[in-house]
Amino acid sequence: MAITLIILAILIAALLLVRLRLRVEISPERRFVFIGLGRTGPEIDFIRREIQIRLSGLRIKRLPFRRQAAGVKTAGAVGMYVRTGEPSVRPRRSRSVMTVLDILPQSFGALWRYFVGLLSAAIIEQAEGEIEAGFDAPHITGQVYGCYQAALAIAPTLVGRVKYTPVWSGRSFSGALRVSIAWPVYRLIWQTVLLIWRLPVRKFVKLAIGEKKGDRNVK
Repeated sequence: MAITLIILAILIAALLLVRLRLRVEISPERRFVFIGLGRTGPEIDFIRREIQIRLSGLRIKRLPFRRQAAGVKTAGAVGMYVRTGEPSVRPRRSRSVMTVLDILPQSFGALWRYFVGLLSAAIIEQAEGEIEAGFDAPHITGQVYGCYQAALAIAPTLVGRVKYTPVWSGRSFSGALRVSIAWPVYRLIWQTVLLIWRLPVRKFVKLAIGEKKGDRNVK
């Protein structure tokens, strides 16, 4: 029994340390979006127009994009049901506008803090870009390239992730982008717990149920 608990604890700890990863690559050769745990999950390839299911980085299945023709369903007379007696009486329920207005500020505040928490928990594994661009007038290309060099001198760590190559021959644009962002699972769980704690859950339940009215909908 103790060995089973130890193995279970190790598996849970390993799962909490796994990263939820979002990868995006846009280039003339490749355009795909991947989201999954570690290196396992679906990868949407927009050039081949297919979804590739990957397990530890290995492709195990392909699902091509297909447009299914909308089928026409004909409803046949399966059976006839006759209801007898008086119609059911259901009490009306109302939802106060003041209750909604009371919930909104607290909900927006909790969601904003959740968004900020996700940003702080994010790990940028890769962020690279390459741009080759030019304008009709060479002096405009020079001005843009000068602005890039100035920004590179101010923030080399951030701006240096994007390489800009000016094209002096005329108007032109091509580029590539590779971004990989990850969140440890334990950080996501913690931020979600904080979100639930900050949200007025009781007020949401009360709003969903509504309040009974004295009159009834009787026809």
